Amino acid sequence: MTLELPWSADRAIQQFGRTHRSNQVTAPEYVFLISELAGEQRFASIVAKRLESLGALTHGDRRATETRDLSRFNFDNKYGRNALEIVMKSIVKLDAPLVPPPSNFKGDFFREIQSGLIGVGLINVEDRSGVLTLDKDYNNMGKFLNRILGMEVQQQNALFQYFSDTLAAVIQEAKKNGRYDMGILDLGSGDEKVKKVDCRKFLTPGYTTSGHVELHTVGVERGMSWEEATHAWAEQNGSDDGLLFSRPNTGRQVKLETYGDIKKKFKKVLSEDAKQHWTDQYQSSAKICSHAYWRGNCKKASVGLLCEVGLRCRTYHVLCGSVLSVWNELEEVLSPVSGSNVKVQIVRLRTEDGQRIVGLIIPANCVSPLINKLSTSDQNQQLAVQEQQKRQLLHPQSLTHVINT
Repeated sequence: MTLELPWSADRAIQQFGRTHRSNQVTAPEYVFLISELAGEQRFASIVAKRLESLGALTHGDRRATETRDLSRFNFDNKYGRNALEIVMKSIVKLDAPLVPPPSNFKGDFFREIQSGLIGVGLINVEDRSGVLTLDKDYNNMGKFLNRILGMEVQQQNALFQYFSDTLAAVIQEAKKNGRYDMGILDLGSGDEKVKKVDCRKFLTPGYTTSGHVELHTVGVERGMSWEEATHAWAEQNGSDDGLLFSRPNTGRQVKLETYGDIKKKFKKVLSEDAKQHWTDQYQSSAKICSHAYWRGNCKKASVGLLCEVGLRCRTYHVLCGSVLSVWNELEEVLSPVSGSNVKVQIVRLRTEDGQRIVGLIIPANCVSPLINKLSTSDQNQQLAVQEQQKRQLLHPQSLTHVINT
């Protein structure tokens, strides 16, 4: 548990690296204690950005960790800067707000935040006209997080909450449009169970029989049965054991929650009272999304679309191998779905039998068109290989070599 973040990421790496030892049973888990003061997020953001760029503790060394938890502290990215620009422009009324102000703020939010930002120099006031203008570096994340430290505690906390809500809306919109970059998605590194369902191989144009792509269909099971839940609960019998959150449909939760939020959302019940509800959701979540389970209907499912929100069993189609050689075919299939700006998600998974696969996730509605294109290319390539073999046999040198053999 880190009581205070170091001033530099290099020192943080030195500090964290001393807790990881060779041949230990489990990798260390780091908990960063940060106060509720919004301005203190500045230190976490700087260190997180540096650690992510180095990659040693977040992506690179598989023996260290395969999580990406530090990314939620790194606001200095394209989504954070976009959200900050929307926030600043909405405060000076140059743009419409994307989200409403915090509901628990007492007073006129925009007027008081304007005053606070004027005081720290992020908003300027014209001497004669009194018109509000933004500082030239108003969308600089480092400067923003540094300057809000000079605002009153209530103001800076409310402003940062408004920024966080706007950032969440920006990310949600990017995900909705299929343009959100999640980096590399890891499956099978935690509690998920990855099973191979199908694998199809296709020869690629311009390559010999050794050059091919593979389209893997895998099923990912991430839930927790009642038997597994009771077993995990029985192991937590110490007075100092921490809270471990698991759900029947999504398994162990990685998101940290405050004790106050836990008390609002949940209530303690006896084991026999929880068993039936847990079992029902576990069984239903194999095919029914969370919307249909809790509300009785789902907008996407009602129009024949697949909704995977809250599903326990999810299916992924992963294309791996010589992907660049079929990139034109891949673009032709993906472009009508995601627009001209094609975004692909890289996945790294480990199956139950230990096989490791790295490739691109293909949306379910693109699988059939892609198979048709790859099958045509595969047949043409097989004919080309056969033709090449015939030419080699008919070539005089090849013929002499065959006779001598």
